[in-house]
Amino acid sequence: MAAESDIDLVVRDKFFPNEWNGTIVEVGAARPDYLSVSASFRAMGWKVIAVEPNPEFCEAHRAVGNEVLQYAAGNVDDDDVEFFVVDSHGAPYYDGPVSFESFSSLGIKGKYAELIQTTHVSTSVNTIKVKVRKLDTILRNHHPRLSHVDIVAVDVEGWELDVMRGFSLSRYRPKVVILENLFDSSEYVEYMKEQGYSLWSKLPPNDIYVRDKPANAWGALKRRLRLHRTTV
Repeated sequence: MAAESDIDLVVRDKFFPNEWNGTIVEVGAARPDYLSVSASFRAMGWKVIAVEPNPEFCEAHRAVGNEVLQYAAGNVDDDDVEFFVVDSHGAPYYDGPVSFESFSSLGIKGKYAELIQTTHVSTSVNTIKVKVRKLDTILRNHHPRLSHVDIVAVDVEGWELDVMRGFSLSRYRPKVVILENLFDSSEYVEYMKEQGYSLWSKLPPNDIYVRDKPANAWGALKRRLRLHRTTV
């Protein structure tokens, strides 16, 4: 059940020490019982909205009674989109073997492709067709009464900012956003700052962002307005 760097426990103890009925959205949910950010929150009684395109992982969730929404999240709504399922054939990682957790995505981006080569992990790639939806669309269609989430966790092998661009932070106002940032890209920090979120900590391979206080959030809005004026 352990998440990488115990990030779930760190976030819970710091930001939600006494909350037993929150809501977490996990995009790229993978298995329900391994490397899962949401598993410990589910065990506490939180509402978990799991988004995952891989049918094998979805079946694993359904087999234990978990709700799972079978989509790849992105910044568009589209059907029959090619998704790359990368099988690492049980390569050891974080006290357990990985199957499709590493590299599977809407496209194996450059640094991820290089990583496959340099680590010499034996992999095979299969392509499937998936539905891609904005996270806004997924939540609106499946949880139309939802007006707020506490945590958003996104692990989609380099496509994290595409997911965030399809999600209205200003509407759902999560207190904490967890983004996998394997290659420590400054673009993640800059984007989240524009949206009114500051980097609180790095627990590799993830970044933890927290919503700014009102004064800082106003500053972020002004930055976005200035950026808009310079691009029109």
